[in-house]
Amino acid sequence: MSKFSLKMACVAALVLLMASPGYTQESIDLTQHFARETMALAETEFKDINGEAVRRVPAGVAYADIKPPEVGDMAVFNTYNIKRNAPEKINAQLKKIGKHCYVYLQQNSRRIDAAGIGKIATTFDNRIYPECRSMFGNEWNPGIDGDSRITLLLLDIQDTYNPEQGQKGFTAGYFNAGDCYTKSKYPNSNEREMLYLDIYPSDPSTDKFLSVIAHEFQHMIHWNNDPKEFTWVNESLSQLAPFLCGYGHPPQVQAFMRNPDNNMAAWSNDDMIANYGQVYLWSQYISTRIASTDDRRRAFVRRMVAQTSQGFSGLNAAIKKQGIKNNARNLFRNFCVANYLNDDRIEQGTYSYEKSLARLALTPEIKISSAPFEGKGSVKCWSAKAVQINPVSFKGRQFRVSFAGQKISATNYSNDFDVALVRYSSDGKKEPLVDWLDVTEFKASKVFSHTTAHDRMMLIIINRGPETMKIEQAFAKGAAPAAFSFAVRTISAQNGAPRIARSGSSSSSARRTSRSRARSIMEEISNAGFDESAGLLLSADADVDRSAAEIDYDFAFQKITMREDELISSIREGVGTGDYSLVEEFTTFFAAGNDEGKAKLQTLKNRIRDILKFEQLQGNETAAGFLTVIEP
Repeated sequence: MSKFSLKMACVAALVLLMASPGYTQESIDLTQHFARETMALAETEFKDINGEAVRRVPAGVAYADIKPPEVGDMAVFNTYNIKRNAPEKINAQLKKIGKHCYVYLQQNSRRIDAAGIGKIATTFDNRIYPECRSMFGNEWNPGIDGDSRITLLLLDIQDTYNPEQGQKGFTAGYFNAGDCYTKSKYPNSNEREMLYLDIYPSDPSTDKFLSVIAHEFQHMIHWNNDPKEFTWVNESLSQLAPFLCGYGHPPQVQAFMRNPDNNMAAWSNDDMIANYGQVYLWSQYISTRIASTDDRRRAFVRRMVAQTSQGFSGLNAAIKKQGIKNNARNLFRNFCVANYLNDDRIEQGTYSYEKSLARLALTPEIKISSAPFEGKGSVKCWSAKAVQINPVSFKGRQFRVSFAGQKISATNYSNDFDVALVRYSSDGKKEPLVDWLDVTEFKASKVFSHTTAHDRMMLIIINRGPETMKIEQAFAKGAAPAAFSFAVRTISAQNGAPRIARSGSSSSSARRTSRSRARSIMEEISNAGFDESAGLLLSADADVDRSAAEIDYDFAFQKITMREDELISSIREGVGTGDYSLVEEFTTFFAAGNDEGKAKLQTLKNRIRDILKFEQLQGNETAAGFLTVIEP
């Protein structure tokens, strides 16, 4: 395997991106676009009978009667034009028949000589195909077309690549699960197991191109075993595939190093490149730290892929079947510490990566070099943040670490925190110490004795969401970053747990909401789709769908409540100083609204009315005048 280097060129395994505006998730992750598109088919057409995957194929088809493909044959393929967001047909010629593959080249496209085509086929047959199957399991074979070979279609994927206009990102390849269904079920199906591989601007002669094949082949294998797997899990293993095939670590790791506060389970649009880097490191970590030998590692990963439960539930099921005393929560928190510490000298390497990643270490986001050692911040769900502290002033003394985190709830579920104190030496000569705080009711406080051998310490704050499969994705995607505060003080100082301000609270020194901001909040409230969400809650048949809808509803309601609190706080403060501009803004907005919008603004209206009534009782004539407008 190649050594990790921080100077690797910025390319991606699935989509090669270089900060380009205007990307949607579909253009970034086309494989997952098709996975979502075919999810309904996965529910109705994918059956498991006596352990064997069976799909419905046309009756009466005799595969033996079909003419075997020959080099030089022409074929028409259904592809996807990302620029037009529509399917399109292309012609391609069969250039090579390998042991496990057919290599087709798009007609009138970039010329690839016979040696280049041969290298692609040989590498797939002898390296990518056996290695991926050994680690992840088998693709559907012989598949929908009754042919054990996989089609590799080399084409110029029509994406938004246009470097002259600053569009430097491009789709390097994809797997479309729809091809594994009949045309009667998926009209644009090519009815064969195949991968789509870009040849412009991708260079088919490079290892980067070959690494894309490995990435996409894992998606094909995973679909055969679990077509409903969550995106972040599926992508984590596809990111691992090129490494296992000898193509080194993916350079998106650098994006994660620049943006480590990234929600791993949500697979959001905040920083898509960082998502790829983060989930790769996760799969690297769990696949090397969960098993003691290469054979056990492969057995564990195959169990992960084969699980029909998704996300962290699938991971916990695989751990149980592997006979290991561990769980997803413990792995995630150790993974977060490993990202910042990466030292294999303690806990049998629990907080480290394999040697080829020995130089990896995230930089703490908060650094405090002198007293007071306290502060606050926020951290996303399924993410971590680190606070670096210089403890030179603690010499010969005890100190207390205090922590308080924000509880974020939806239905009967909430987030949880793990907090680790890591003490280490800046020169790396002394073995580090890792101590976990006992976080109870979202608070923790613990006394430590300063060790003079360690001249640095980090407080690593980890925010986890629920691991229950039916609500994991909805919670991860909907939860706002959780606030936290911390304090590290010598034992002689006052040592209360830090306090978290309630959402929506304000003080006289806080910036008052502007009229434009107030109008934006009113529009958001009047357009809130709670009626539709409530209907989904009542009508959903599947427990998973109902749970996800409940989570979405709760978080949407919480967001609206926070906006409303913000506006009421500013109105109350303004009225107290004789400023009625926001009250005037509300009366104007409310009067112009329709009946549905007015109904959704009724709670806000009542709260403003109460503020004005109170002022009226104090003899405030201006408040009394506005009250007659709000409540004629």
